[in-house]
Amino acid sequence: YHVASCLDASRPLPWSCIDPLALGRRRTSNNRGLLNPGIATLMRAFATRAFVVGALAALAVLPGAGCGDDRNPDPILVLAAASMTDALVEATAAFEEDFGGEVVFSFGGSNALARQVELGAPADAVIFAGTSPMDQLESSGHILAGSRVDLLRNRLVVIEQAGSTQLGDLGELALADGRIALADPALAPAGLYAKQSLEMSGLWDGLESRHIPTLDVRAAVGAVATGNAAFGLVYATDAAAASGVEVVLGVPETLHDPIIYPAAIVDGAGGVDGARAFLEYLVGAKGGAVFERHGFVMLSD
Repeated sequence: YHVASCLDASRPLPWSCIDPLALGRRRTSNNRGLLNPGIATLMRAFATRAFVVGALAALAVLPGAGCGDDRNPDPILVLAAASMTDALVEATAAFEEDFGGEVVFSFGGSNALARQVELGAPADAVIFAGTSPMDQLESSGHILAGSRVDLLRNRLVVIEQAGSTQLGDLGELALADGRIALADPALAPAGLYAKQSLEMSGLWDGLESRHIPTLDVRAAVGAVATGNAAFGLVYATDAAAASGVEVVLGVPETLHDPIIYPAAIVDGAGGVDGARAFLEYLVGAKGGAVFERHGFVMLSD
């Protein structure tokens, strides 16, 4: 798999996100490559796919063409919510081992990713941390009919740096000092759920000036871990995966919309078969076991 990130897609993509010359590479502890920026990675995969298809068409007219077999399927291009990074990377490693091929990811805020699809970013499948961005793509005709499935559920929590005092309820945020990090509601559903919770608790007007909007939920966790924010409203799965922070309060689910993760195939995608196989793997027993290890709840349970 490849993991990529080019998160600021609340407006038309800058050239730095689509210029393959802007690609950089860094290595992870498991020695797999992380490509940055992400849309450049997707554009490169898309361009490679187009080049290979054209080259094969040209070769088809040569004597002896057609004797080989397809041992290198096109990469499956997936835009996915940042909160799914760890779970999807693990599940994808198993998928690639079982089925071969390659999955290319771009992780970010779900609303921003949906906008990237509307702007023409290449993608075979999308997995979002909220129903609203998927509804948006479905209503605009970008989702393959019948391919949408509700995959997972998550919970919202309040975090502080490790060793901090527990909160009794959300109201105590108004009495505590420090900034509050949450994903920008315009870019990621996690921020919308957090804002809904504060509004339902009657706290948003008093806390709005203290909040730090971030590109996605992972960035909100990072703001707390680095001390740039005293508190964060984030997903339980991201809090569990992070070091240097701890959960001090679970947010009642009655204060916000249900946190549902839908997945779907992008209409007009070049890799429909691969995308379908990948999503079927995720909703199956092996994929479900990975998600549950990371704290998600399978909606098929």
